[in-house]
Formats: sequence, structure tokens, C-alpha cells
Amino acid sequence: MAKPTFDENGDTFNYFFMTMLAIVLIPATYVTLFKKTATVVRKTPCPCDACKRKVSRAVAPRSSGVGKKAIAILLGWLLFAFVSYQVYITPSPEVLRWNPFDILGVEDSATPQKIKTAYRGLSRLWHPDKVSPDQLEVAVARMAEINKAYETLTDDATRENWEKYGHPDGSRNSMTMSIALPPWLVEAHNNFWVLAAYGIVCGLMLPYFIGKWWYRSGDYTKDRIRTKSMGSFFKQLKETTNAKQIVEILANAEEFKEDIVSRPSDEAALEKLGALVNSALEKKNGEKFEYTKKTTSPAPLKVLTLLYAHTLNVPVEDKDLAQVDIAAKSLHLIHGMVQITIARQWLAVSLSLMDMSQILVQGLYFSDSPLQQLPFVDVEALKTLKGKKQIKSIKQYMELDRKDRTALLKKNVTDDEVDQVATVAKQYPELKVLKAFFRVAGDNVITPGSLCTFILKVRAVAPGEVEEEPVKSDKDDVDALFEGDVDSEEDEDGNVKPKKDSKTPAPAVHAPYFPGEKKPFWWVVLGDHKNDRIVVSPTKVTDITSTPKTVRIQFQSPPRPGQYSFNLFVKSDSIIGADILKDMTLTVVDPSELPPEPEIDDDISEPDEDSIAGQMALLKEQGLAAAAIGGGNKGAVAPAGGKGKAKAPETDSDSDSD
Repeated sequence: MAKPTFDENGDTFNYFFMTMLAIVLIPATYVTLFKKTATVVRKTPCPCDACKRKVSRAVAPRSSGVGKKAIAILLGWLLFAFVSYQVYITPSPEVLRWNPFDILGVEDSATPQKIKTAYRGLSRLWHPDKVSPDQLEVAVARMAEINKAYETLTDDATRENWEKYGHPDGSRNSMTMSIALPPWLVEAHNNFWVLAAYGIVCGLMLPYFIGKWWYRSGDYTKDRIRTKSMGSFFKQLKETTNAKQIVEILANAEEFKEDIVSRPSDEAALEKLGALVNSALEKKNGEKFEYTKKTTSPAPLKVLTLLYAHTLNVPVEDKDLAQVDIAAKSLHLIHGMVQITIARQWLAVSLSLMDMSQILVQGLYFSDSPLQQLPFVDVEALKTLKGKKQIKSIKQYMELDRKDRTALLKKNVTDDEVDQVATVAKQYPELKVLKAFFRVAGDNVITPGSLCTFILKVRAVAPGEVEEEPVKSDKDDVDALFEGDVDSEEDEDGNVKPKKDSKTPAPAVHAPYFPGEKKPFWWVVLGDHKNDRIVVSPTKVTDITSTPKTVRIQFQSPPRPGQYSFNLFVKSDSIIGADILKDMTLTVVDPSELPPEPEIDDDISEPDEDSIAGQMALLKEQGLAAAAIGGGNKGAVAPAGGKGKAKAPETDSDSDSD
């Protein structure tokens, strides 16, 4: 067995080590440098001043100091530079070509006589019989090379092979391969340390990190929310939970306890921010900002203050006060809370959580008007707008003349600012319900316990847009909405599968106070407001645009006939004042009121007796009759020619009855 060779000079090992470092350092460096600035605000930047400030905040680097990860990456690049320098100063190994002239010590132009003379001289010097016993092994190897070189230069066939292939036996020069490890790793006196390092890495560190990853993966739900947080939400959420209590529950989430680190300087900065929040809250509605018993620990106290600062648009001067984006993480947790309240069929709390989602995205307070989503609508302008009873929504504001809209804004507003308001207002669409009805497949009425489908056709209309004339609702149009399932198709096996949506998705919402870009979606809810219950689990819709969108929701109709009143809610997760509330009535009739089913002619003509099908049917009847009597007349079969008729076996009446 050949003895393995190791990297004596270290060049091969250095190349290997550099490659492994680059595989780790390049992705880690990219994520560290560009993670903060990768959240582009909008593909088409909004011209309003608030969005311009948001872009500048997103591009400006945070002064969060140098973290442990950054230090580790820096040390990794220093190690990479050191190994690169070692590669640079280490000479590359020379590739030695087997040369018989060099072995014999003669020139390439040596004559046969000189070659023979050199061979004899080396033979006398290295012959095994001429050397001492301690040099015998070296002499044998050396003499073999000398004999091989002499034969190569004196034998025509051998020399031709050497000149053609570089080797006398006709094979090409072999490449010497070595293991990309330095020799000291396999030296006997280093065995203990090498095995110890191997045991620490593979026996301790690897199981530790794999186990840590495994247990952490079990700590999260499929929506990447901590299971402890979901458990806390499940216990604390009640049917009577209001908006302020929702904020307190959010502040105690496990995610914030892990991500937010308290610093010595946070106490003074947090006290100052709390005073600003209290002042803004008193100015808004005369309330006071106070902490509760649940928010006295450092992390909940900080989160609660930052959440109120976000909803009141209070600027946070200390940029290091929040190590995470409170609004974005809170929005994610709110959606987890909605899952819990939907599972419990609580309508009012679910709607409050959906309203909280809108508040977090737009950066407004609980009682703020939808008009405050527009720029340059200050407190005085809002009072003026409230004085106009008909001005309660962005759509109503945009229906006014430019002169009236200018008069309702803050004082000393410029023409450019009025244009900004109009541009922003068009980014807050209003939903229009084109059709909404219940239907059962194949029937014109709905019976108890049937599989009912609620069909909603809706579109988004920008404020100021000229609406098209609604299409008259007739039976053919209703059937087309129900039966023309444009959202599904059949595969090769006949199974219904969703069709890929080719429509343009809804654009990002205008959210100047929310970090990053926000893609909107809508909850479609069928509920009973009087009983505070969700009748049908909400459906999320992500592509409501100016193109009409058809939404289908299936559920089982009530078990008894009668008229049932439902409330249709279409709630946006991002826009305040763009919701729909519509009363719906489901009429369930007794099955006796169904029209009679048409008779189906299921008579099938018998085949002619002279045909092949007729003969096969006759043989089948005879086989069944023979089996009934335990074999019967086995010879009663049709003639081979097919012209005769088979005679049925004779049986008595008892056998027939059996």
C-alpha cells in the first residue's frame, strides 16, 4: 500500500483554507452590510415630504455600535488576508519531468559512447555490491533509475516512447497528489491535541449547535412567532379586550424580551421620550400616559413607550433606543393574535386587532380620523373638516373642488403641498362591492346543511376616479360568477388545482411611518355582529386592484330553514377608512320546495341475439344459472359456428327459488 503524502510546503492547505473562509465570510459580510438598507421603501417613490424623510431614514446608517458578529467577521477577514499572504510568499512546487540525460549526468547531445561511459561510471559507484550495508537500500533504488535511463537512451523503441509520452513505458507522466493537510497534523507527538480538537468540535460543539437549532425550531410556530408568545396571547386575550389592552399584551411578548437589550443610558432617554408621549397624548385627547403593573420590567416598558411614540408620531431622538423595528414586529404579532381570536370565533376582538394592524402601518392613534393619513392635515385642519359633516373620508375630501380642499388644509399651505395631498390621496383606494350573494351548486335555492358558496365581486377605486356604470345583475351574470371558476383549473388526473394568478398584485401602500415596504391584503369576514360571532373563518385576499376580483368562500348552510342575517366585513390590514360593512341575508328553504328532478331514461336496449354482444350476454346468463345450481349443464354452450342457439339448462322450481 502506497504511503500517503502530505502538503509539505502548505500551499495546497492554504488554498483549501482560503476557500472555506471565503464561503463563510462573503455571505456573512453581505448580510451584515446590506441588511439594514435592503428594505427599499417603494419602487415608485412618493413625492410627499413624509416619504422623503422615510427614504433618508432607511438609507442613513444606524449608530448601533460594533456588534459581536461584526467583530467576528473582521477577524475572519484578517485571517483571510494572512493566509493569502502565506500563499503569496510560498513558492509553487516545481513539476519535475523524468529525464534520462539528467540521471546519467550527460548532455542532451551526448553520443552513445559518452552515454555508455557515464553508465559504467555510475554503475561502479552505485552498484549494490560496491556500497556499504547502510546505503544498500538507496543504492538499489538509484541503480534501478540508472539502468532505466541507460535502457531508454540505447533502445530505439524505449527512447521513442520517452520522447513521445515522457516516460519509457509508454504512459504519460503521472501527477503527484498529496493530502491538503500539513504534516504536523499526523505526527505522533501531536496526536493528543489533534484528537482533542476533533472531539471538541465533532463531539461537543456540533451536537450543541444542532440541538440548539432543533429546540429553537420547536419554539416557533409555522408563522415564526414564539410559542410562548402565542400561549401568552391565548391566556390574556378576552372577548372584552380593548385597544389599549392589546398594546399591553404586545409589549409583554417574548420576542421583545429577547431582542431588546437594556443599556445604562436607556433610563434617561426613555424617561424623556415618555414625557414627550405624555405631552402629545394630553394635547390630543386629555389622556395621561401611564405604565401598568404588566409593563414595569425594562423590555415591556420600553416597547410600550415606543409603540405609543409610533402611534402619536413622536420622534425618537435616541436612535439606539430601539434595537428592533417595533412597528414591524408588532404587526407580525398582531396577525398571530388574529389567528387566536378567529379560532375562538370572537368577532369584536378580531375586528379590533385588524384595526390595530391599520394603526401600526399608518402610524396613527386609536381614535384618529382616516383623513389624518393625508399630509398637512393638522389638528386645526381636522377640526375644520369635522365641522363639515359630509367630509369624513378621503373620497369625500377629493370630491371637493381644489379651492375648497385648499381652504380645509392647514394655514399658509402652498400649491405644491395641495398637489402632494392629492397625490397621496389617490394612493388610498376605496373598495366597491359589485356583487355579493349566496349560491348552491345546481340549485336555485339553498336548503339546510347544503354546501353553500358566498361569492363576492369587488374592486378598488381611487379617490377622484370616474366609476364605470355598474353592470345589471341578471341570472346569466350570476351563473357566470358561480360556475366560471377562473381561479382554478384541472390537472391531467382531473383534480382541481389553483390557477396561477396572472393579475398585477396590489401596489405597496402609502405608509410613511412604517419601516420598509408594506404589501397590503384584506380580510373577508362573514360574521354576526349581534351575537359577536364569526360565522365563516376569514379569507385573506392580496390582489384587490382596479380590476374586479371575485372571491369565493364555501361553508355549510344552517341546519334549519329560515332567514339568517349576516354582516360582511372587508377589512384592510394597512389602510384606515377603506373597510366595507354590508348586511347580508341568507334564505334557507325546506327541501320540499326544491323543483322536481327531471326523469332520466336509463333503459338500455338489449343487443341482438345474432350479434357477438348478444352471444356474450347469453353466455354470461348461462354461467350465472350454472353457478346457481352448483354446476348445472356444463355442456350448454353455443356452437363454435355461432349459428345455433344455446339451450338453457332445465331446472326445477325449487332450484329456481334457491
